Amino acid sequence: MSMNYSSVASLVTSNLERPVVDDRKYRVVTLPNQLEALLIHDPECDKASAALDVNVGAFSDPEDLPGLAHFCEHLLFMGTEKYPSENDYNQYLSEHSGSANAYTAADETNYFFEVNSEYLEGALDRFAQFFIAPLFSSSCKDREIRAVDSENKKNLQSDMWRLLQLDKSLSNPDHPYHKFSTGNLHTLEQVPKSKGIDVRQELIKFHEEHYSANLMKLVVIGRESLDVLESWVSEKFAAVRNTNRPPPNYQPQQPLTPKQLGKLISVKPVMDSKNLMLNFPVPDQRLVYDTKPGGYFSHLIGHEGSGSLLEYLKSKSWANGLSAGYEHVCYGSDILLIDIELTDKGLEEYEDVLVAVFEYLNHITSTPPQDWLYEELRDYAEMSFKFRQKTSPSGTTSKLASTMQRRELPRDRLLSHSLYRKYSPELIKEFASHLTPENFRAFLIGQNLSGLDQSEKWYGTEYNVKDLDPKIIEKLKNAGNNPKLHLPPRNEFIPTNFDVAKKDIPVQDRLKHPHLIRWNDQMMVWHKKDDTFWIPKAEVHINLKTPITHSSPANIDKTTLLIALINDALIEFAYDAEMAGLKYDVSTIKTGLGISVGGFNHKLIVLLERILEKLKNYQVDTDRFKIIKEKHQRFYRNFGYSLPYSQVGTYSHYLLNENTWHLNEKSKELDRIQPEDLTAFLPQILGQLQFEILAFGNITKEEALKVADLTHDMLKSEPLCPDLRTDPRSYQLPAKSNNYYVVTLPDEKNVNSVIEYFLQVGRITDSLLKAKLEVFAHIASEPCFNQLRTQEQLGYVVFSSVKLTRTTMGYRILVQSERSTEYLEGRIESFLRLMGSLLDEMPDSEFQSHIEAVVTKKLEKRKNLREEGDRYWNHILSGYYNFLQHEKGAEIIKTLTKDDIIGFYKEYLVPASPQRTKLVVHLQSQAPPSLSLKSIASASIINMASEKRIDIEAGDVEAVLERVTDANNVDEILKEIKKELVTRNKLSEASAGEFVNECKIEVNSQISGDSKKKYPEGDKIESVARFKSGMMLTEAPIPVEDLSSFVEKESKL
Repeated sequence: MSMNYSSVASLVTSNLERPVVDDRKYRVVTLPNQLEALLIHDPECDKASAALDVNVGAFSDPEDLPGLAHFCEHLLFMGTEKYPSENDYNQYLSEHSGSANAYTAADETNYFFEVNSEYLEGALDRFAQFFIAPLFSSSCKDREIRAVDSENKKNLQSDMWRLLQLDKSLSNPDHPYHKFSTGNLHTLEQVPKSKGIDVRQELIKFHEEHYSANLMKLVVIGRESLDVLESWVSEKFAAVRNTNRPPPNYQPQQPLTPKQLGKLISVKPVMDSKNLMLNFPVPDQRLVYDTKPGGYFSHLIGHEGSGSLLEYLKSKSWANGLSAGYEHVCYGSDILLIDIELTDKGLEEYEDVLVAVFEYLNHITSTPPQDWLYEELRDYAEMSFKFRQKTSPSGTTSKLASTMQRRELPRDRLLSHSLYRKYSPELIKEFASHLTPENFRAFLIGQNLSGLDQSEKWYGTEYNVKDLDPKIIEKLKNAGNNPKLHLPPRNEFIPTNFDVAKKDIPVQDRLKHPHLIRWNDQMMVWHKKDDTFWIPKAEVHINLKTPITHSSPANIDKTTLLIALINDALIEFAYDAEMAGLKYDVSTIKTGLGISVGGFNHKLIVLLERILEKLKNYQVDTDRFKIIKEKHQRFYRNFGYSLPYSQVGTYSHYLLNENTWHLNEKSKELDRIQPEDLTAFLPQILGQLQFEILAFGNITKEEALKVADLTHDMLKSEPLCPDLRTDPRSYQLPAKSNNYYVVTLPDEKNVNSVIEYFLQVGRITDSLLKAKLEVFAHIASEPCFNQLRTQEQLGYVVFSSVKLTRTTMGYRILVQSERSTEYLEGRIESFLRLMGSLLDEMPDSEFQSHIEAVVTKKLEKRKNLREEGDRYWNHILSGYYNFLQHEKGAEIIKTLTKDDIIGFYKEYLVPASPQRTKLVVHLQSQAPPSLSLKSIASASIINMASEKRIDIEAGDVEAVLERVTDANNVDEILKEIKKELVTRNKLSEASAGEFVNECKIEVNSQISGDSKKKYPEGDKIESVARFKSGMMLTEAPIPVEDLSSFVEKESKL
């Protein structure tokens, strides 16, 4: 007998304020266990989603177990009593085109997933068990500690993480903000073990105490009716226990007290960066959500137009950029942060910069609150909310679940909390009272600061703390009126016309692609009037095609500097445009220069005209040139200090594409460039151009042609000669080639190496081959992650995917790890061999699930205007104009069989294939990996078991190793493993003995370094120029269909 769960939950509200374009239905309910849920019925969604936010985070870590909340988040993914297999959840999602993630914040932990709509109930059932009966198995615990440790090590050389932790470490020690929240091997294993703390029991205790239903907020989006969603939620989450735990409350303590204020904290960053950051403790702005006085001041301080603080700092050559905003710390506490990107001069004269900041602060706080300015903020927020479109399902549920933790917020305003509703001069004045010289501290950041005699505990950041000089404080108090600093003028870009001529057009009659409305020797103009979203917004993309911008390292640098300088000059009105819902981008693209403008269409062409005018008439400012050039030189120096996995793709791009250059080559050329070089170069760029334009959205054909005329008439360029109109190409790696490229990571302190393992399979235009590649990549995604990250614990960053170059495609695996790249290459090869068995043994039903998942993903509808426009523009920029690529690809994928994928795998991917083409990039750390015998033995046993298809999981191996008394004795370790295999896995004595003997050989090989002799495998690339000269370039992109078929014949709108 089924229970009517819809009568169990109590209704809170079904009348949420929502955007005018929102076709969803909403309902907020509370379950008997006090879990609150927001149910969202979306009849159009391809992907369903759920998120659950628990009002507990790192602030609740026990003092002697830093990182426990984060560790708990990791472990919930690793099996539950109902679904004990540790990868059941991820495997279910992967088979149904889904994904999942989570994050741990200060006072919340947020879990979320998305999945094909028809599989929501199964995913929801698995998800609910996280909060009912997680296993917290000992074996998973030991491995996930290493995953947390790897995640922490990934961040050790990241300035963002280092500065955040320094800020926390130097905060009030009586407030939990001071804690280290990520956790690592030291805090979660070594220290607890030395103190006799059972971490697993502490995890169970933490979950039981803090994961109470009354602290949970659940959001579910699905196609099903609200009644069905409510019944599922009521049924599946009813068993979440409620201990009526009160929400965390840290009052009356504050993260920053007078003891921490009035300080100058000097910091040495990893990268060559220069910043001045000011922190002001302010009241919790969430408690005044109707008024938002903090928004009033962050808007003024962060303004970039006439009379702004940034404009003045730039005029003095002190700064390149400035951002301002208030950050929520926890209930009751916020911090207003002003972050100024300094120039060399600004760093030297930082005290003058501080004075300028307080000149502006004193001006805006002493000026009475301006009702017209508040009205503008109200207009911005209302426009943004009224026409807000859908975004990714999991992004929506995750954000809303977090918003629901705001207990002060009425439930009918969960979607509309961003609105400015009530003008309160009193609250604005009260906020202003906190922006004083007595109520802040400053961080001065630069690599060559002196006297940095202290080291932060968790990241090793070098710093020094001293009281701000009383003379400086006095200067700041008395900072007078600066005539160059004033309130911004009224915003000319605020739209007033929001008309949309909506028509009822059946789905089958909606246009599948834009049409060519002008096509001549110099210009192609594409247009599509929006027939789906019906909002007063449009997108205009312009491709100024020229080969000159990328024809040499010097030209790339000159182009990059010019674009940076033009963007720098556009700032004077860009901020107003962005606040009014308009965004623009002027950038280098592979075919030349790109200009994009998007947002509310009323003033869009006005903004475009300003941009074109600046581009055509730009005069190089010598002072700004010096500053921008130095900034780009710093970028080149800093590149090698960024996260390794974010660097490696640059090298493969360099190896695989024409007219791409090494950073060292560009850096050398940059040093030589002078202002007069740019003055001469801009006319060369604009002298001959091909124009390709896409106008899309709430924009008529006549307006699109006006954009084309405006572009042509303002730039006055001649057409390119036909021989120069070829789109950029990629190299076709020779069949059977096997190459590798080695780069040493410049950051001496970074312990992580990274490998990108790429198997090129063919031309991007081969639709059948591409379909097979996409299906294989989808099937392999979860096994790759499970094997290399979860089981083998190679590192926190592990992923696999299709990799597309300009004209070719292939399959790639990327791993970042403390292990050597030689070792990683061997493990990737082992995994690829394992995939053969997985494919052979895969049931037909499971294979069909993968096919359906890939098809669903291909046919997923665009959720908003920008997504649809970007898809069209990418097809145009590619040179293939394959607008129906997804629909055609889905039809091909439906015809594929398991034998097709096995055949593809054997020909292109399996290491034993004589046909496959391989290119591996090794980005190697200078810090040698420090591995214990225990970890080497564990990895060798797990790897060997995987290759031999012996059913022993990583957790079982870890459990055996825990019993070994002498962790430095290989024979004792393997003796225990043999015993486990015989008693638990039912292997014969002979088979078990043979297995451990092979493991011993592998362990000894790892210890001696002999394993490095096999990998890297293939031919080392010593000279990139010689390597590229030995390869053939593919054909340049050509349209997949005759372009005349896209010429507009008759408009339906």
